[in-house]
Amino acid sequence: MHARPFSFEPIDVRHAAELYDALLDERLYRFIPEKPPRSLASLEAVFNEFSTGAPVGSGEVWLNWVIREPSSQSCVGMLQATSFANGELWVGYKVIPAWWGRGVATSGLTWLLGELALLFPGRSVFASVDTRNLASMRVLEKCGCTLLRQEPAALHGERTEDHIYCLPRVQSHAVS
Repeated sequence: MHARPFSFEPIDVRHAAELYDALLDERLYRFIPEKPPRSLASLEAVFNEFSTGAPVGSGEVWLNWVIREPSSQSCVGMLQATSFANGELWVGYKVIPAWWGRGVATSGLTWLLGELALLFPGRSVFASVDTRNLASMRVLEKCGCTLLRQEPAALHGERTEDHIYCLPRVQSHAVS
């Protein structure tokens, strides 16, 4: 099976209207510490913040994209990378439920790791995933990430555990 040729666009306020209804789906938030957007205006504010980047002087770099399926032109997910002031580089992704199981997360993360190899050569990339999110753990492993450690976490008021994954020294040829 060949990967679908998704395209990636820097996130912008206009994407909020395209994704709003899909982001109301409660299934998206089962394993992440977010909640559905309160309104289209609140989602637009978040996307505006994402598109303008990290606060000046924070030492952080925020990078955010939407994933678009070219044949339908539908926004099917989002990608996120944050370079923190301490030098750590973390990634995240969110795929709308109608597109689960279609290779969107794997294609998106593969693309993102390639971009990060160009922007932050030689840096390790980290991702955190709730230990109950088996699909996301498979995506990370398919993209070459390895389990680094397990740590206690809290999610929506309950105790849980996270797996911390790492792709050491991201290189453009490391991800196929």
